[in-house]
Amino acid sequence: MPTSLTPEVKGKVLDVQIYIAQSAVLAHNILFITEPKPGAASPNHPFKDTKAADFLSGASCLFYPLFELSKRGILVAQNHLWYEDAELGYFLKKGVEESKKWVKGEGNTILGTLLMFSPLTIGVANFYATEGMKTNIPLDLDVVTKITENFLKQSSNVDCENLTDLLVKYVSKNLLTSDKEEDDFTSFLNIYQYENNNLYEYTKFYEERDLIFFELANRYKITINQGYPFFKKIYEQTEDFIQSTSQTFLYLLSLKTDTHIAKRFGNEVAKEVKARAKEIMKKDGLFTEEGKELISQLDTYLRNSKDRIINPGSIADLTATSLFIAILDGYRP
Repeated sequence: MPTSLTPEVKGKVLDVQIYIAQSAVLAHNILFITEPKPGAASPNHPFKDTKAADFLSGASCLFYPLFELSKRGILVAQNHLWYEDAELGYFLKKGVEESKKWVKGEGNTILGTLLMFSPLTIGVANFYATEGMKTNIPLDLDVVTKITENFLKQSSNVDCENLTDLLVKYVSKNLLTSDKEEDDFTSFLNIYQYENNNLYEYTKFYEERDLIFFELANRYKITINQGYPFFKKIYEQTEDFIQSTSQTFLYLLSLKTDTHIAKRFGNEVAKEVKARAKEIMKKDGLFTEEGKELISQLDTYLRNSKDRIINPGSIADLTATSLFIAILDGYRP
C-alpha cells in the first residue's frame, strides 16, 4: 500500500490543480532519472539532439497545461463548464509550443507524455471534485477513465485541428505505419472533413498504429490493467521506486510492440526488441545477474545498432503514465 497517504484532507480547487500538475512533473522526471532503461534517455544516456537539461526543462512545461486542464475538469464537475469547452486540443498544442521555448535541443521531450497525461488529468480532477476536493483518497480508475472518455467524445473539430497541427509540426506527417503511402496525421481530418469530429474518433482512427492512441481510445487499458498494477506489485516487494519503475518499463517492453520503434526502424526491429525484453523478464529482469546481463546487452544493441538510437518512446510514455497514476494514488519515491 502507499505509505504517504495522510489523514490530511484537501478542500480547495487550487490544491487539486497543484497536486495533479506536480504529480505529472514528478512522474516525468522520475522516469527520466531511472536506470537501467534500455535505449531510453537518462542523465547518463542523453540523446544526440536532446540533452539532460532539455528533458528537465520540458518537464517543467507540463505544469501549466495540466494545471489549467485540472481546473476545467473541476468546472465541468461543478456544472460551470460543458465537456466540449475543456479545450484539450488547445492545451496539448500550447504545452508543446511552450516547451520549445525552454529547450535548446531540437528534440521534443514531452509530446507523448502530454498526450497521455492530459485527458487523464481532466478525469482525475473531475473525480476529485466529486469527492469534495479530497486528494488523499484512492482513485477509482474505472470512474476516472469513464470521465476521461466522455471528455474525448465530447471534444470538438477545433480540438482535432489543434492536435493535427501539433503532430504535423512537431512529429512528422509520415510516421504512421500503414499500407497507404499517403496516410499520415492529416488523414483523419481529410477523410471526415464534413463531419463533426472529436478526439475519441481521432484516436480510434489511429489506434492500431500507435500505442498512445490505442490507450486514449481504450480507456488506458494497458496502463490501468498492466502497467500500474505491475508497478504496485514490484514496489510492495521492494519499496524501491526506481527499481519498480525500471522493472515496469522492462515488463511493458516485453508485453507490447513499441510503435515508436516500428515507425522509425520497422516492425521486425520492434518485434526483436519485444522478444529480447521477454527473455529479460523470464530471468526476472533487474533481480538476477542473468537478467542484468541481458538488460545490458539489449541496451548496447539499442544504442549502437542504427544511425539513431532505437528509443522505445511509446513504452516510456506508458511507463510515465503508470507512474503518474501511482503518484496520484499516494506512492512516493
